[in-house]
Amino acid sequence: MPEDITAAIKVVERRRSAAMLAGDTAALDVLLDPRLSFSHATGQVDGKPAYMAKMAAGRIDYLSIDWSEQRVVPLGEANALLTGRMTSLVRVDGVEKRLDNRVMAVWSLGDDGWQMLAFQSTPLKS
Repeated sequence: MPEDITAAIKVVERRRSAAMLAGDTAALDVLLDPRLSFSHATGQVDGKPAYMAKMAAGRIDYLSIDWSEQRVVPLGEANALLTGRMTSLVRVDGVEKRLDNRVMAVWSLGDDGWQMLAFQSTPLKS
């Protein structure tokens, strides 16, 4: 079972990354839990409505997303922790930034499939 969860989480994370790069809010809506807590590298925290509004308005525009050191830890049959390093190029309110962060995400399996419940991003020092 853990191998299945690990594979499933990697698939949904690739879908989430692709949706973020495409600015596809419909795809993101399916992948993000309504209870989402999204902690940005700046320390700002958004719930799903605020995060989705920023994406829909183009305030957050992902130009590249690269994962490394990705690790999935199953937490029972319906929850998993994804950790790793995410390097991305993003435009926030018109300002381009290169982000190099340690990230931690909690995924939960429900009636709508795997959805991201929480995301935490911590900047690495340059």
